[in-house]
Amino acid sequence: MARIVWIAAIVLAACSSATVPIEDETPAIDPPRVLSASALPRMTSEAKSLDAEQVANEVAHPDDMGAMLEAAGFASASQRSFGGGTGAFSRVLARRLAFTTATGAQTFVGWFGDHAGEEIVTARRIAPEGVPRGVVLFRHLPDGCCHNDVPVFLAAWQRGSTVLYLHVGGRRANVRAFTELIESYDREV
Repeated sequence: MARIVWIAAIVLAACSSATVPIEDETPAIDPPRVLSASALPRMTSEAKSLDAEQVANEVAHPDDMGAMLEAAGFASASQRSFGGGTGAFSRVLARRLAFTTATGAQTFVGWFGDHAGEEIVTARRIAPEGVPRGVVLFRHLPDGCCHNDVPVFLAAWQRGSTVLYLHVGGRRANVRAFTELIESYDREV
């Protein structure tokens, strides 16, 4: 009799409704490394990870950018935002976007070159001396329409299957300071 009770207990335990968690087979992708806080020590900063929706929602036509990110194989992104500076920049946004392939990163840089001047901020593409090869650069200059308008610079460039991205602004923002920040960011990561 004890044997039957023991077998019944085993059968009941095996058939119980308790579920065993199944591990997700999709490997976790670590957020890509981004510009360090020490790169701009006189500014406060905050770092965070971003998903494709957060990246796409910062442009004029997020559905179009979201579709491009999906087609390009967007994997993950990180950003560090800096503020409160007294130097050339009063704000800096540094991002690193990871794609599943180098072709995906190249697709993003191509989109950036074609659309950043309208989708992110009204800006013109520029090619100043001293900018590393492959960096796509835009500049917005105040037009007197708004007294709070400041010079803004945007840049994106590919490193393997990642894209480095900078968006800076400030009353004293200039090409030389921005070029130096691009070179520093490129060396750091």
